[in-house]
Amino acid sequence: MAGAAPAGAAGGKGAEHVGKLTVEIGWDASRQEVVVREHCAYTLAPGSQALAQWRERGDGLCDGYTLSQDGDFPEIDGWDDPTYAVTQESPRSPARVETELAYYLARRSGPQELSIAVDMASVLLPAPEGIPRVWTAEVRAPRWSFSELRGPVESQSPGRVTWKVTVSPLDEPGVTHSVRLRRTVETTKPPMVRRQTWAEVVTAFGLAVCGIGVVAALLVARLVEPGVRRRWMTATLAPAVAAYPLAAFGVPMPPWLSDLMTLPWGVGPRPDTSAVWSPPPVLGLWLWYVLPVAGWWFSRRLVTRRPPSSLVLVVSGATPLLVLPLLAAGGVIPRPAMWPILAALGVVALATALTLRRRGGPARRWSASAGTLLWIIAVLYWLGHAPPMFADSQRAIDRGATAMLICTWPAAAWITSLLGPALGRTLRPVADVGCFVGLWALLLSPFLVAHTVEPTPRGFDPWDDYRSPFFTGYTGFPYCVVVVCGVILQLVYLARLGGLGDRGRAVEPIGRVLLVCGALTALGVPSLRTLQVWGIALAVLWAALGSLLLIPLGSDATAAKFRRVGRAAHARFMGRWVRAQLLWDTRADFQRAARSSLAEDMPISDFSSRWEQLDVPGRYGDPATRLGRAKRFALGSSAGAAPWTAGSAGAGLAQLLALPWAAYKLLTAEPVGSDGFMPFRLQEMSEALRFAHWALYGFVFGYFYVLLRGHTPIAKAAALMAVVLPAEVLAMIPLTVDPQFTRNPSWNDMVVACGGLAGQTFVVCMGLGLVWEWWLARAAALKWSQVRNFRRLSSITVPLGTVLVAAATAFATVVAGAWAQQELQPPPGTPSSSPAAPVQPGQPGR
Repeated sequence: MAGAAPAGAAGGKGAEHVGKLTVEIGWDASRQEVVVREHCAYTLAPGSQALAQWRERGDGLCDGYTLSQDGDFPEIDGWDDPTYAVTQESPRSPARVETELAYYLARRSGPQELSIAVDMASVLLPAPEGIPRVWTAEVRAPRWSFSELRGPVESQSPGRVTWKVTVSPLDEPGVTHSVRLRRTVETTKPPMVRRQTWAEVVTAFGLAVCGIGVVAALLVARLVEPGVRRRWMTATLAPAVAAYPLAAFGVPMPPWLSDLMTLPWGVGPRPDTSAVWSPPPVLGLWLWYVLPVAGWWFSRRLVTRRPPSSLVLVVSGATPLLVLPLLAAGGVIPRPAMWPILAALGVVALATALTLRRRGGPARRWSASAGTLLWIIAVLYWLGHAPPMFADSQRAIDRGATAMLICTWPAAAWITSLLGPALGRTLRPVADVGCFVGLWALLLSPFLVAHTVEPTPRGFDPWDDYRSPFFTGYTGFPYCVVVVCGVILQLVYLARLGGLGDRGRAVEPIGRVLLVCGALTALGVPSLRTLQVWGIALAVLWAALGSLLLIPLGSDATAAKFRRVGRAAHARFMGRWVRAQLLWDTRADFQRAARSSLAEDMPISDFSSRWEQLDVPGRYGDPATRLGRAKRFALGSSAGAAPWTAGSAGAGLAQLLALPWAAYKLLTAEPVGSDGFMPFRLQEMSEALRFAHWALYGFVFGYFYVLLRGHTPIAKAAALMAVVLPAEVLAMIPLTVDPQFTRNPSWNDMVVACGGLAGQTFVVCMGLGLVWEWWLARAAALKWSQVRNFRRLSSITVPLGTVLVAAATAFATVVAGAWAQQELQPPPGTPSSSPAAPVQPGQPGR
């Protein structure tokens, strides 16, 4: 990093004027950062060209040293406004120029190493007339150790070294004087710089894929017959597991002869661990062709109860080959040795199909599908190495646009095929084709527009990101379309079954999928960029695993009796429980009051008779067990409300309870993981998803209430909070303390943000539980006080705690916002000291 320190002192008659450059390395305790202060002082002759130039420009000449940090360019966290002072007693007297500047290096904890190299000649030789040719360069660094001093030293003392530099026009530039400084500092604030490693990014992606794969496998298992569930779970998890090595090991060098780019045939090395991960094209083809094709076949199997037809298999397997003539027209052809390999792949796929066909049973029925899928995987892995899939030249981009059209239609076909099962009826062919074309166009709309708009000849062109190869990018628009369409399809399916007594076999796992969707949209539009953020990846994995605790496996069967409870039955159950609770409390009061009566005149027979009469009704178990069973039947149903009605009420209530925090984040937070240029209202869509994702949690609570773990509304709300709270906090932590994803990491910001988020989650979940308890009492024509005794401390703890936490969260949100505006204003000339704001993952942390 070139230093900014003036250089100069004017030459004068009869005496040699010497300029002085002082570089002081210090420590700013408040910022916990290394501060570099520069001071320059020199004299200019009254009629010199340098003085005239200074008066015209208003700043001093200052470029005589370079600074490196740990052998690399330093990361600058901010700087103070430079100050310039000129003193001239009269028009004929020399002018004294002094310049001061301070800038701050990004915070790092541990050993620090700085290298300062003084090279005045490179600056002074082209400088205007009047700048001194003799300089004193001084480096001050108290508490730093000096080593590797180079150049003739004029003086040296602890924490200081001085050189005298004389420059003449005949000297060659590049004569340097340098010193290396070392010091170990420990900070209590998070570092300002961190580089993501390849291993971290790929691991985060693998964890997120693992969570999504688990809930997808459980959903598929419930859609098929019980006898083949394990087989289908394995078949669902296999593509998810395969996505990790495709992301981890990158792409081999392409086996293509091309005039677009020439690369040798061979397997390339694994990317350097210090480099930021970039999605390989093979992974993109896997996500946009292989997985959608497999999903399309499965959805057709749900409708027809048979494997895919021959026409479907031919279309799916032959479409990728259409890329070959396209590439040949662009001058990209496979090497001659690759044609036999392609033929061998076809033979292997055919042999696999024939082998499975001879085994009989289910393997025989699915043999053609297995062989075709193996062929598709092999061909797409081969095509993933073609230059148009990843090259950035204009010709490659043009060919890649057509390849994008050929290899993305399965996603639209898959979503369209799910409309029939979601609606419970088969769509007409015209409607089917219309939905397919509309979804396909919607998925690719930014890319199609980008290839039709003329590139900007100069300056920033916002469409450049969408002209890049489709299968290697982070662009979030297509993923946003897929996630939103998936959520809508799930809600349509649940709406169709929400009024029935039997909610269908797939209802239970859909609740888990919705929880994962809530975690995916907690920060806005989901994309490959968000899945590489370690906090979001852990949040998705936790939501997937936690959903198994919230909605236990097989809970739809154990809770079947609660789904059939109507309004009248609910009133009877509530009456029995209130009566049993009253008898239980009265029995305890009678026991305490009967002690003195028994000692005086109460007959034992009367006591025994009254004691038996106050017993909790029931035949099985002890009184406490019978009371718990009565409470579960009273508070474990939806009081005869249809699941869709209960889910809609829960969604609205959760969004209302989350309104303060959601509105605050809507106004202050920036989108995370979205595109740099977000067309078609993607910015607003990202904000809407982040604002409304709380409604998904409320919908799960209301629709799946009888399936949730716990026997009472408060217990079920606590189970929901145990899943939602860690997921929300995990997604927030990187945006406050990880310099890769925030411009100003701060432990205080993390505590405020995570504390406010935790309080908001507590209010939402406990608010849902309390309102549900009130509704169950009202549905049975009872007062809430008959269900919850507010005279007991244990009964009033949850309502009072919820109110207090809600008030504290609202207060902390307002105070934190005001504090951020007042206390975190950047110092003058320090733009990077503004309040922390998330940046797009994958970009530098500053």
